[in-house]
Amino acid sequence: MTHTLFSQRFKNISPNKKIQALCKKSADLLRKKIKASELAAIEIISSNRDLKEFENFAKKISDYKKILILGVGGSSLGGKTLSALKSQEKVEFIESIDPATLQNCLSKLDFKNTFFLVISKSGETIETICQTLILLDELQRQKIKNFAKQFLFVTESEKNSLAKIAKKIGAEITPHSDKIGGRYSCFSIVGLLPAMLVGLDAKKIRGGAKKVLQDFLSGEEISNSCAIQLTAFEQGFNSNVVMPYIDQLKNFTDWYRQLWAESLGKNGFGSTPINSMGTVDQHSQLQLYLDGPKDKFFTFITAKKHRQDFEIKDLVGCETLFGGKKLSEIVGVEQETTIEVLNQKNLPIRIFETVKFDEEVLGGLMMQMFLETILIAYVKGINPFDQPAVELRKNLAKKLLKN
Repeated sequence: MTHTLFSQRFKNISPNKKIQALCKKSADLLRKKIKASELAAIEIISSNRDLKEFENFAKKISDYKKILILGVGGSSLGGKTLSALKSQEKVEFIESIDPATLQNCLSKLDFKNTFFLVISKSGETIETICQTLILLDELQRQKIKNFAKQFLFVTESEKNSLAKIAKKIGAEITPHSDKIGGRYSCFSIVGLLPAMLVGLDAKKIRGGAKKVLQDFLSGEEISNSCAIQLTAFEQGFNSNVVMPYIDQLKNFTDWYRQLWAESLGKNGFGSTPINSMGTVDQHSQLQLYLDGPKDKFFTFITAKKHRQDFEIKDLVGCETLFGGKKLSEIVGVEQETTIEVLNQKNLPIRIFETVKFDEEVLGGLMMQMFLETILIAYVKGINPFDQPAVELRKNLAKKLLKN
């Protein structure tokens, strides 16, 4: 690993040589496709020309008090993951169509001073269409004039349902690349516009992704990581636990869960992604991890430095273990001991460690997961970019709605 964004190390697992050879072969195929510009989700980071347009749009709507982003799955998780780097309340994502959740959100809105960013690659996402229609009804009920200027629709076609709605009300439509699937869209307008709306540097996000990509194009580190994960799977470790000790990565675990599950869960293959957060889930899941089935591969993500810190003062004279220590030291001890007790159980562990956590590191981590997921799919003869089984459910839902 030649970049300095983060380091990676493994415990209790080494790659099977046969699997390692298959991963190297698939890595060569992936490099060939990337160099031939065949993978749009990766090719998009090669130029930042589009960022000026995103920046101008972000400035254009900066006076709105609230920005509500409608979308679900790949249309929201990338943007949510990136936006979590900045603590703010102006930009909010609405994914659920639970009536109580939606009502709670809408009851707090100042509709005149809210901008609505509607994202759906297909333009046929049931949840997003329903949310949009409910919003339009409320805007009309409140007799808000010229509300079309309060919308931007991001979708791949001008003929789908959301595009038709946008045209009907006279709202702006901007294209979602038809070559980039939702779960791989975080480096496009889908992920970067929300990131820019909260004040993040999109160039740094792509810059981190470029560093990891260049590392892959010139080395074997990622193919070795994939070989280790596939070896663990072959040994019966068919659950994939991702446990960051950085709260800003909570949405990252949701994003990764979709990436891993939808890309690889095919033809009887797949491992189950499990979200876990340190230190909180030490108090809810660690018992299972230590004393339950030995079927889990663990990935920890840690930071040496935290943006903020607290010194703990023993003001009441109780002589606790914590007086005089910094909160970051406590986090460090918690993560170190969690890793060590799992290590003592001889469970397969991977540790990502970064000196600091910022846009560049997050962009790099997301590209790392892109490349690992795609490469493993190639090794197993799986298409990482479709989700055919999910389409069955979508078609059935539409059939029931028609009837």
